[in-house]
Amino acid sequence: MNSESHQSWPVVEPQPFFPAPRRRWPLALVTGVIFALAGAGACYVWLNPGLLIQSAGREAADPDSSANDKAVMTDLLATQQKSADDLAAIEKAVADQQEQLKAIVGQLADLSSKIDALKGSSPQPSVPPFPLPGPTASIPPASASQVAPAPAARAVPRSKKPPRAATQTGPISVGGAPLNATPAR
Repeated sequence: MNSESHQSWPVVEPQPFFPAPRRRWPLALVTGVIFALAGAGACYVWLNPGLLIQSAGREAADPDSSANDKAVMTDLLATQQKSADDLAAIEKAVADQQEQLKAIVGQLADLSSKIDALKGSSPQPSVPPFPLPGPTASIPPASASQVAPAPAARAVPRSKKPPRAATQTGPISVGGAPLNATPAR
């Protein structure tokens, strides 16, 4: 066996034990620019002391604004209290309306049960087919019985036209098929 490798195989060099040094100049450049800008800003503030004195003066003049803040807070609290009172009044009104609605529904149920009881216990008097024209001023004869008019709730609406009797006609065309002139028996 031969320990030498074939010449067509690529030669691979082993990696070095210590890694190659990195380029550190971009990091140094960025750090230098940041320090230069910070130094320029410090020099500008050092040479213009009026900038810091004006801002310190504004902080000392704030007692007027704190009084204004107190007035605004008082107004906000008053508005909040008014809104809470209005909300309570609306909730009370809604509760009252719901109680009234429940009472009305109860009364309606009682009335409907009474109407059902009246309908079931006695037959309704027949309504004349045609109402009498206009009020009459004459006194009815003594032999005629007096009947109270039926309430409007009991009156059954009448149809204006009587139903037509169904008459048989000839054959009916479905889908456009031709029809026979004489019906099939």
